[in-house]
Amino acid sequence: MREMAEIHLADYLSRKTLILGDVNTGKTTLMRKMLEALLYRPDLGGRIAIVDMAPEIPEKLAKERGMVGVGGKLPPPEGHDILYLGGHFEPPRLSSKTEEEAIEKARQNRRKIEGLFGRLDFQSRDILLVNDVSIYLQAGTAEDLTRWLDQSPTVIVNGYWGRSLGGGMLTERERTETAKLKAYFEQKGRVLILEPRPL
Repeated sequence: MREMAEIHLADYLSRKTLILGDVNTGKTTLMRKMLEALLYRPDLGGRIAIVDMAPEIPEKLAKERGMVGVGGKLPPPEGHDILYLGGHFEPPRLSSKTEEEAIEKARQNRRKIEGLFGRLDFQSRDILLVNDVSIYLQAGTAEDLTRWLDQSPTVIVNGYWGRSLGGGMLTERERTETAKLKAYFEQKGRVLILEPRPL
């Protein structure tokens, strides 16, 4: 992973970047460094919108599953005119006892997230950061998501791409839709895949 000093605005402005990784590979941390790099230019703050889909995961539940830092939020630093759109999203796989329950929670998350995108003025907020896109892809489609992403020239997105969260219909759907999203970014921009850290 590159340090912030090595993150250059030219690598991200007017480009589309997708960050993929397994659990605890530092996806949100890297996005936070990219956001800080963007804010070195004070004129960019008012152009940035963050759609934050990261779910709230109780610490006890994360510990039970052996996970640290899952679902990290991406709040904007104070003193910048950044539009932050977030909400309460359930972690369907982790908080459900059945696959049916998980799928219904994913559908509810999708509806909430589509409401967030509906509030965006893409002409004035033309730098878009989307944190934890996986939560949308569990019930939504990559095609629906890319219709929004197409409206911003600068897009930075992160999402889950790994094996830690197991199987089931929900996981298989997410993997299928993430593969489609990855193909979109390979055509329109670039994909960064973060490798798991050694234990």
